[in-house]
Amino acid sequence: MDGDRLDDEQIALVIRRATELDGQSLAGQAGLDLVLLEEAAVEAGLSRESVRRAVAELRAGALSIDSGPPPKRAGLGPTSLTVARCVPGPFTAVDDIMRRFLAKEQFHLRRDFGTSSSWSRRQDVGARVRVQYDKSIHRRLLLRDAEHVELAVVEEPGDRGMVMVKLAVDVKPLRRAHRVAVGQGAGGGAAVAAVGLVLLGMPEAVVVVPAAAASGVALGHRVGAQRFRTSVGNLETALEGFLDSVERRGR
Repeated sequence: MDGDRLDDEQIALVIRRATELDGQSLAGQAGLDLVLLEEAAVEAGLSRESVRRAVAELRAGALSIDSGPPPKRAGLGPTSLTVARCVPGPFTAVDDIMRRFLAKEQFHLRRDFGTSSSWSRRQDVGARVRVQYDKSIHRRLLLRDAEHVELAVVEEPGDRGMVMVKLAVDVKPLRRAHRVAVGQGAGGGAAVAAVGLVLLGMPEAVVVVPAAAASGVALGHRVGAQRFRTSVGNLETALEGFLDSVERRGR
């Protein structure tokens, strides 16, 4: 492992993750460089492989300080989906595979930081036609509903030749199905309300009509939320399957 230094929070994250991987416990020690951290962890009973994996995850941005439960929006959950995996290297081959994958998915590189990069959906006519055709008929693009992706590819310290890959996909566009369903539910409730005004008159309509409208919105929210969760789950399964293929190719 090289001699880069980690700050106190990073050390705590590495120790916590290595502990999770090994099922043990160890308190972090401030001021350690990576070599000393690895040796200290091994002496405390953690495996060298778990420490190196945790360092790779840290560098790929797959570890974060636990600051409590993530904020929710309309009960739908986070607005991004992250999948991460350690796969056989070398780094250049894995990095090339991931970049070609995103290019094939009709994304273009916006910013390149070396081990991490930011990608956005291409907006040229050819890309828009390709994506729309896939949504309607083809169904082969895994990221057809995404607009932004963050990619990180980081070498795991040590000599195992493993590479940590992380994809963070913005799933906010998938919320559109939720908003559409809520709108449809509200429209249905409004239609019921209109009929109520005609048939019931006052004062019955004062109670029944608002209840019908609220019921339509609630139903639309439930349907939309289910669509969103299903879409995100399907996307996660598809990306995990892609990483399976990247992992198998190096065996």
